[in-house]
Amino acid sequence: MRTVRLSYMRRRVDIIGVGCLLALVTVIVLGESGLADPGTAVLVGAVVAGAVAVGVPHTFWLREEADGLTVVRLLVPRRYAWSEIRGLAMEFDEEEETSVHRVTLRLRLVDPPGRFWGPLLGRFDVTDDDRPRGLEPRALAELFALFGRHGLPVDRPEFADDVLHARGLPPTPPPAVRSVPAGPVPTAAEAYAGAPGIAEEEAYLAAGRNTAKSPPRKRRAHLLRAAAQADRIALAGGDADREQVVWARISAGYLCEHDGVTAATDDDARSYVRQQYLDWRRASAGPRRGRRDGG
Repeated sequence: MRTVRLSYMRRRVDIIGVGCLLALVTVIVLGESGLADPGTAVLVGAVVAGAVAVGVPHTFWLREEADGLTVVRLLVPRRYAWSEIRGLAMEFDEEEETSVHRVTLRLRLVDPPGRFWGPLLGRFDVTDDDRPRGLEPRALAELFALFGRHGLPVDRPEFADDVLHARGLPPTPPPAVRSVPAGPVPTAAEAYAGAPGIAEEEAYLAAGRNTAKSPPRKRRAHLLRAAAQADRIALAGGDADREQVVWARISAGYLCEHDGVTAATDDDARSYVRQQYLDWRRASAGPRRGRRDGG
């Protein structure tokens, strides 16, 4: 079992910001309480900022254990059993102000399902075409190798393999394909029994269309409800309206992509929507009995 240091993915500007904030609080407290004169307070604040800049990068790591992973951030540990972990999420983006391309690494968890949710491991720069910049830190290769040892998929295996190859480590194993639907598929009548009316649901979805900053479960629920709504509209017309059917398939595809699953056919994707919608309705009805779903 190994411990992977994650300090290389911590941006200096973030660390400096934390140090400056703590230093400012220290200066204010010492000054207001009269425990030190202004000069001494500033000196103590400077020492605090320096200590944070040196110490904070060493308070982030990932510890591999027999029964799971422990993520330690700012010396605060949180443990995840292997059964809770689905893989390593990699989200690539470009900073608007600097045009620098970066990748954000997170644990991808079983619950709530999705690609980019889970504890943040860190961020680092990549090339403009989202490739490794060169000889990446060995800790990054060890991180990818850790997931490979446990058969957990990495979102971009070709990126991970480039890093592993540069460090003389074996490539990641072929990812397992999660095909859907798995298990019994409810009929449309079973899936949508007791669901809000189509007009009511349409109004709800329109009101909450911007879910970028919403909590993970709410964002996923909105995507699921939108896919179910499109499926219901197409079914109401007997799947005779091609435009409605296409939109139902596209919406179902969005949900499958989001959940990181593969549907062999468009019908399988729509069946997955019905399966997930029924499961979600049942889960919502338990602790929320008497309340409007998703409210």
